[in-house]
This record gives sequence, structure tokens and C-alpha cells, in this order.
Amino acid sequence: MSLFDRPLAIVDLETTGGDPRLDRVTEVGVVLVDGPTRREWSSLVNPDVPIPPAIQRFTGITDAMVATAPRFAVLAEELAALLQDRLFIAHNARFDHGFLRNEFARLGLNFAPRVLCSVKLSRALYPAYPKHGLDALMQRFDLGCDARHRALGDARVVRDFLDIVVRDFPAEQIEQAMEKAGRTAAAPPGMVPGAMDDIPDAPGVYLFYGAPPASADLLPAPAELPLYVGKSRSLRTRVLAHFTGSHKGGQAARMLRETRRVDWVETAGELGALLLEARLVKQLQPLYNKQLRAGSPAVALALRGGPGRGVAAGEAALTIVEIDRVAPRMLNGLFGPFRSRRECLAALRELATAWQLCPKRIGLQGYERRTAACCNVQIKRCRGVCCGREDVRQHDMRLMSALDGLRMPDWPWPDTVAVRERRPGADRGERHWLSHWCYLGSEPENADPRGDAAGREARFDYDHYRILRRHLDSLPHDAVELS
Repeated sequence: MSLFDRPLAIVDLETTGGDPRLDRVTEVGVVLVDGPTRREWSSLVNPDVPIPPAIQRFTGITDAMVATAPRFAVLAEELAALLQDRLFIAHNARFDHGFLRNEFARLGLNFAPRVLCSVKLSRALYPAYPKHGLDALMQRFDLGCDARHRALGDARVVRDFLDIVVRDFPAEQIEQAMEKAGRTAAAPPGMVPGAMDDIPDAPGVYLFYGAPPASADLLPAPAELPLYVGKSRSLRTRVLAHFTGSHKGGQAARMLRETRRVDWVETAGELGALLLEARLVKQLQPLYNKQLRAGSPAVALALRGGPGRGVAAGEAALTIVEIDRVAPRMLNGLFGPFRSRRECLAALRELATAWQLCPKRIGLQGYERRTAACCNVQIKRCRGVCCGREDVRQHDMRLMSALDGLRMPDWPWPDTVAVRERRPGADRGERHWLSHWCYLGSEPENADPRGDAAGREARFDYDHYRILRRHLDSLPHDAVELS
């Protein structure tokens, strides 16, 4: 059976943004194929919301152009009739199908055609080529377009590409490629069909929820049980990988069987996704997240007399402090951080061995008898500062050298800053509020900069600190706003 032996609808949309749940359609273009017969239909659509300036420049569709256009509700009946009983084909079909499904759903209508993505078809038939976007196909096959980034113009390019496919490949191979392109992730039996169709190909955080556990008498059950929180540079790719992977047993398979709903939060980039993931794991305490969960308080090492002050012989020079009890502005006087007291003590023992430090002097043993030698003197792992054999200043100079690599760095700015993040080609960005290695929160970059996130209290979080240490050095200079 040839591809063109069935009724086709090649569809392209222009929209106000990339989220089918929040944004709206501004133009629809359709090429109808019935064997050798081709028909076209297109219309601008009034989205009832402003079109962002960047998208107006990209598509050429302005607010003035759609002001007098029909709303989707007016076009819905005619468009549904055109698409009925046809194979729905689009380049990156998830985008176009997702927008139309949401537009119809707002009118109480179900839209569930058979779908073929021409990007996936191209990948299946031309695996040697690295790129399969519309521009790449136009260049590869010398295809023209009289109105690029307009709905009907782009739909015509897909039509011309399909003509080449039918010309170059036997029908059986095309059918096999269509079957491969149409494979979808197998959602758990308890999940609503189509629940994952709108997951965007964008960075963000995803959440798996299960049914609530049976509650004890008189105790209300939670509405849903958080099972897992994860992050990815591509939400869609990562979430679908969970459900298309081979999980024959173990916790991963059990988690997927228990999943009843998938939710997600799109972010402007990887930094926002990392920060939000760490916050949500601690807030929700998902059943299957083992890392990032709230545990014992983060700690650090501090000099007992304070920075630059000596401590008398016969006393411990270091103490362990809980970081959330230290003012954020004073973090640069600490050494660490450590996720737990246990991790801190293990690091101290390693330093003691490597630098021949006295366990009494660094706080690993008590000073019940001030002049008694520590347990390491006899095995020559301590030079005897505890019993007068080594000068305190010599020992403590060695201690400071050992601690040098653990010193928490100065905050690079005077106070609170906002870090702007926007991925290439996106029409929206975020502003992340940070203060002295503490994450305060995020907000859309067009929000009031004096809003809620900027005014939150700075509280230290070990995972946020690690994320910020990895990412802040690579920020472009103009991404930081001083508050």
C-alpha cells in the first residue's frame, strides 16, 4: 500500500509560544491529499492573547493581522470535518497535534486522529543524516518554500518531502518506517490515555504520582502519593525513556507500575531544572528518590576562636557547626560543607592521617586529660602537639594548609542577585534569585523583580550550594542582575 493510497492531512500551525496548555494557535495550514488530488486550506486565528514580539518577528504574524481573524471556536467545526478520517501528518507532530487537541478540548471536543511525524519518518528512512528539521530537508532535497514559518508554506514543504519519499522508497519500506515512527511509549494501565502526549521537548522537572496508600482509621489519605521527581534537558525524551526502557524487575519496574499520573514543570534551562528538582525532592519526599531527600542538617568545620585567632594548647582548634544556624554572610569563614556530621568526621579522619594532625587538636578526641598523648602519637600519626612534643603553631599551620581546599568561597557579589536564564530560541526566560550561596526561588523574567522570590529568607541547602558552585563560574557576565 502506497503512502498516498490513504487520505492524508498534512498540517502545520503557528502559535503564540511552545506550551499547548498555555499558548494559543495563530494560524492553521492544511494540505489534503487524496491520491493524485491535492487541496489546501488555511486561516489566521485570533488567539485572544498578545503574540510575543519575538514570535511576531519570527513568523511575520502580527497582532494586527489576527485582530480581525476568526477565533478557533469559529473554525473548529470546519477544521474537524477536513481532518476527519485522515492520517494526520506534521513535522514534529507532537507540537501540532498537541496544540490542536488542546484547542478542541477547550471546546469540549475530542481530537484523536492517527498521527505520523514526518521528522521521525525522515530519521527512519535517512538514518545517515544528522539533521531532519524542515530547513535541513529543504537544503538536502532542494525544496523551495514561498512562505517559511507560515503554516501553509511549511505544510507544502512537508508535502514535497513526502513526494520524494514515495519516489525514492518502495511502499513496503515506507510502511515499515511509518510503523517505527509511530511507536509510542507504553503508559501504565492506570494512567489516562494520552496523558503524556503534551510533555514538551524542553528542560524542566517531571513528577510521577501514584494512588494514595490506604489510610489508618480517622486519618485522611493524601490525594496522591509522590513517587519520583526527576529533571532533564528534554522532559519528553527522559519521561518516555522511563516507559520504553526494559525494566524486568526491581524498584524501577515497581515505580512505573504504580504511576498513575505524570506532571511536569518546564524551566528556562538546566540551572532552573536542577534547583527546582532539589527543592521539590525535599518538599515532597517522593518514595523512590534516594538522593536529594532531606536528611540530617548540613554541617561545616569552624575554627573555635574564629578566623585568624589562635586556640590555646590543650583545647580543640575545630568545632562542627550546623550551617543553617550560621548567617549566610558568614559562610566564607567555614570549611566544607558536608552533607552530614558523619561525612564531616570521615573527612577529618582522612585529613588527620594525610597531614599527621592530632585527633585531639582537631576535635576527633576529647581533652579529658589535657597533657596526655592522643592515641596516634604511639603509631607516629601525630607529632605530639597534644603532649608538648610539637609546637602548637607548627601544628596549626599544617592544619590550615590541610583545610585550605575545604574553605567555603566568598560570595562573588555584594548581596542578593538575579541570574537570568533562557535557552536558545525560546521566547520566555526565568530569573533565579540567589543570595550568599542560597537559592531563594525563581520567577518568569518579565515578573516584578521585587516580587515574592526576591524577598524570601536565605536558607542554606547543601544540594543548592553544590549546584551553584558548578554553574555560576560559567555564567555570561550580562546574565547577572544586582538587586
